[in-house]
Amino acid sequence: MRVVAVLHALSFLLQPILAGLFLSGQDSAIDSHATNAGIVVLLCLILTVLAFPAWRKDLVPRAAFTTSLSLLVAEGVQMYAGFAHLMWLHVPLGVVMMGGLATVMPLVMRPYKPAMAAGSAGAVVAFPGAEAGE
Repeated sequence: MRVVAVLHALSFLLQPILAGLFLSGQDSAIDSHATNAGIVVLLCLILTVLAFPAWRKDLVPRAAFTTSLSLLVAEGVQMYAGFAHLMWLHVPLGVVMMGGLATVMPLVMRPYKPAMAAGSAGAVVAFPGAEAGE
């Protein structure tokens, strides 16, 4: 899952570079931008599918799955907005999605320590010098 997350992030970060090349007059970059958009969505789909069982097995926090799913939906809308030339939506949504990417990466990449299950014994706090019954 981490490999897919890194590939997704790299492909995602390539998108504004390709858009910038197009805006700088390199017309062929728009085709690469469109192709890479499909790759971004596919990688996010794979990430979301992998995040679900990982969350259910307590390997990642639930937010790793829900954020991946949210990004997947946003990327689908983003791709539609791009192909429909709705730049008023396409550009700001891309900025918002960058925040989503910045949110999901630490959730997937950091080691996860699940919280103790409900009803399990809590931590015992001992105070220095305190004896039982004092």
